[in-house]
Amino acid sequence: MAAGRSGRVVVVGGSMAGLLTARELADHAESVVVLERDRLPAEVAPRGRVPQGRHLHVLLSAGLERLREWFPGIEDELVSLGAVPVEGRDAWVHQGGGYRARGHWGHPGLGMTRPLLEHVVRGRVADLPGVTIEEGTTVAAVTLRLGRVTGVVVDGEPRPADLVVDCSGRSSRIAHDLAAAHVLDPPVTTVGIDIGYSSFFLRRSPGDFEGKLLVSIENPGSFRGGAVVPVEGDRWQVTLSGVHGDLPPATDDGLVDFAASLSTPAVAQLIRHCERVSEIETYRFPSSRRRHYQKVRALPRGLVTVGDASSSFDPIYGQGMTSSALQASALGAVVARTGVVSDDLPKRFHRKAARIIEAPWRIAVGGDFGHPQTVGDRPLGTAQLNGYMVRVIHAAHASLPVTRSFNRVLQLEDPPAALLGPTTVARVLRASRRSPAVTGAPVRHPQVGPPRAP
Repeated sequence: MAAGRSGRVVVVGGSMAGLLTARELADHAESVVVLERDRLPAEVAPRGRVPQGRHLHVLLSAGLERLREWFPGIEDELVSLGAVPVEGRDAWVHQGGGYRARGHWGHPGLGMTRPLLEHVVRGRVADLPGVTIEEGTTVAAVTLRLGRVTGVVVDGEPRPADLVVDCSGRSSRIAHDLAAAHVLDPPVTTVGIDIGYSSFFLRRSPGDFEGKLLVSIENPGSFRGGAVVPVEGDRWQVTLSGVHGDLPPATDDGLVDFAASLSTPAVAQLIRHCERVSEIETYRFPSSRRRHYQKVRALPRGLVTVGDASSSFDPIYGQGMTSSALQASALGAVVARTGVVSDDLPKRFHRKAARIIEAPWRIAVGGDFGHPQTVGDRPLGTAQLNGYMVRVIHAAHASLPVTRSFNRVLQLEDPPAALLGPTTVARVLRASRRSPAVTGAPVRHPQVGPPRAP
C-alpha cells in the first residue's frame, strides 16, 4: 500500500477522460498536471478540436455514480444549471416493434449537453489541491530512458513525470509514435460501422411531448436512429443517425423525411412541432477501434492509457464517457495498491481496464454486427447472442423487470452476462411472446403537440 500522496503525474488531454483521471489520481499523487492542447472556453461552449462535442452525449448510470462519489453535490449543481432529470417513466424508447415498458428503471439520468458536463467537471477538478490544468499546450512526445517513460516534451522542453497518462483521444500522437517506433505496438481490433450524425437543437416548451426522452432504434432493421433529449437552456437536443452510407441529411426537409422513416412517428412530429434554434451539425465516425494493451508482454514503465486512446466505441451506444470514468476509477484502485512509480502499474492497470472495456465493446460491436455490411473481427458467439437479444428486446416491451435488467446492462451497471441468469432468461422467454411485434397488437405512440402555424 502506497503511503500518502507521492509522485508526479502528467495527464495528456483535458477532455472527460483526462479530467476524471486527474480527479482520481489527485487522491494518490503529490501533483497532477493536465496538459490540454485546446484553449478552454470560459463559458459553456463546444471546444474547437472536439467536433463530436456538438452532438448528443449520454452519461450512463455507472458513470454518473462515479461523479457523485468524486464530486459531492455535482448532480444538484448540474440541475441548477439546467440539466434535466429523466426517469424510466418519462422515457419512450422504441426498438424492435414496440416501446420498452415504462416505469422505475433505476436512479434518474440527466439530460444535458457534453459542454455543460465538461465545464462543471473541469471547474471541480481545477479547484483540487495539487492539480493544475494547462491549456493551449501541445505534447510533442514522451521521453524514454531504459524502457521507462520519464515525462513528456512540450515546446521542445522536457517535463519530467513519474507517471504519464495518455488521455489524448482516438488519434493519440503518443500511441501512434510509440507504435511506429515499435516501442509500444499493441494488437488493434477495428470494426467498421461508418456511422454518420446530424444534430441540432429545438426550442423546448411545456406540452411539446408526452415524456422527456424519445429514442428510436432501428436495430434490428435499417440501423437508422433518432434521439430527442431535454437539455439546458429549455432546448431539445436531437440527433439522427445512419450507417454504411445511409446518412441523415443536413436540411430541414431532409431531416423530417429521414425522421419520418423511423418506426415511431413521434420524432418527426416533434421536429415539425418545435422551432429549430441552432445550425445543423454533422459528424462521421468510421469504425470502433480497440488497442489491446493487456496483450503486450513488456509495457513501458511509467505510461498508461485511458479512454478513447485505448478504446473508442460506436458512439450511438453512449458508452465513451462512462467507460473512461470506470477506467479512471480502476487506475486509482491500482495506484492505491502499488504507488505511482511502480514498475508493475501499467500491466496491473491494463489487465483491469481490459475487463472494464470488454462489456461495452461486446455491446457496441455485437450490436453493430447485426448489420450485414459491418466488417472486422466478430467476437465469438455474436450471432447467438444477437439472436437472444432480439428476444430480450421483445420481452422488454411487455415486462418491466426485463426492461430494468436490460437497462442496467446498457447503463454498464451490470455485465451482459446478467441477462443470461436463469430468472432473467425465464422472464425473457415468457414476456417476449407478449410483445406487439409478436402478437400484432397496436402500439400506442406518445402524444406530440400540434404543428406550429407556418
